Amino acid sequence: MFLKNSWYVFGWSDELKENEKLVGRVIIEMPVVVWRNPQGRLMAAEDRCPHRHAPLSFGRVEGDNIRCMYHGMAFNKNGECVDVPMVDKPPKCSIRMFPVIEKNDWIWVWMGDPKLADEAFIPDAWGVNDPNKAMRYNSIEYDAHYQLVHDNLCDLSHVDFVHEKTLRPATGAYWAETLPVVAPQSRAVRFERWFENAQMPSDASVKVDTWSTYEFVVPGIFILYGARFPAGTAKKCDYKAPSKDIKPIFENIEQQAVTPISATKTAYHYATGLIFPAKDVTKEIEARMDVVMKTFEEDRQIIEAQQKIWHLTDPSIKKQFLPQDQGPSIMRRLMDRLMKEE
Repeated sequence: MFLKNSWYVFGWSDELKENEKLVGRVIIEMPVVVWRNPQGRLMAAEDRCPHRHAPLSFGRVEGDNIRCMYHGMAFNKNGECVDVPMVDKPPKCSIRMFPVIEKNDWIWVWMGDPKLADEAFIPDAWGVNDPNKAMRYNSIEYDAHYQLVHDNLCDLSHVDFVHEKTLRPATGAYWAETLPVVAPQSRAVRFERWFENAQMPSDASVKVDTWSTYEFVVPGIFILYGARFPAGTAKKCDYKAPSKDIKPIFENIEQQAVTPISATKTAYHYATGLIFPAKDVTKEIEARMDVVMKTFEEDRQIIEAQQKIWHLTDPSIKKQFLPQDQGPSIMRRLMDRLMKEE
């Protein structure tokens, strides 16, 4: 049901600015607590005291130790019990510790075998605190299975319909009229395409060529780059990626993470922005970013409604396959293969 040997996004770095603050969440049905020790080092552990299963996120940080504030059991950085009130020799019990890393303004937790935790599996994202990027970010939860969210992000043809009056005009392109080039990779799926004669979002009468490329990386990381160029650029580039010497009119970026909570609940950490100094953001750009942020709520509404119908549908009923299902199908097969290998 879940891939374990992978880095999952726990949340945004800004959520743990303060040392010794405890934050508890659930990732793939495992309660996890994350905090910074007094020196600012990130720590992650099972959010469950072995005594009465009280959440350690209600506890207290004491140096490199964490103490349960229900009956006082304390555990060291290795997860070993080191102190129990009224007990001279602590019992041989422990809590599970998780590898945890901070990168691109996300906190990543490895949920599988610690010996297999490889930082190379963490993709490069944009980050949200770079002064040369104007970014907005947030987190929401879906009452839906995580793979329905995967499907949504691996098939952006829904933009023309779910976001007909919001994201579709903001992008200036029609996403359902052409298919992207889809390229499977070892732990990701890559999507690329040109939109010729697209509309400039700030002025629909101005025509541009828009380049859009994104990767959807295991276990559910969406990293997009888009750029507007003068009309005719796509043909000049032979419909391949634009070279670095061709300067775009402006660039937009996205970084989003899908983190399963359970079989029916999913966390979604998303950001949208533009590449230029944040101090140069105009009211027009702010308005565009407001529109984009609203689209994530539109996605939630349709996906949660979809999940309700899935609950009422016999699994033996076949679903119609369409050409735009190529990306979601590749990603589902990739996840299935990795889970079977585990």
